[in-house]
Amino acid sequence: MNTALRVDRADVRATDDEHTLILAAGGVHVLLIRLRYDGWVDELVNAAGTVGTWAVAAWTLVGHDLTLEVGRSASAELGLPRDLRLRLEVDDAGISLVRAALLEILSCACYLVDTPEGRLAN
Repeated sequence: MNTALRVDRADVRATDDEHTLILAAGGVHVLLIRLRYDGWVDELVNAAGTVGTWAVAAWTLVGHDLTLEVGRSASAELGLPRDLRLRLEVDDAGISLVRAALLEILSCACYLVDTPEGRLAN
């Protein structure tokens, strides 16, 4: 059974070079989800700072539950499960922030989003 990682803070950092969603718990980074505009490469960065590229094949955000389908090589590199589940214990503004960031960063992956702002699928 895959237990969900708890996240109590979500922040976004955007520059001309990259767009990053920072997910943290207790003041410690749990996961960074980043898009590098040079080459349109998406990356996952684990808590130890290890980077996996082209890491997410699909994702869902339903309410406060985020699931990432992590590619086989990125899963092994990062020490993450292939079916990575995160419980976002943030307010509605935080969910809105996560939603917008993921739609930008992981727009090329298959996704299902169902939040108070509406339902989208690709």
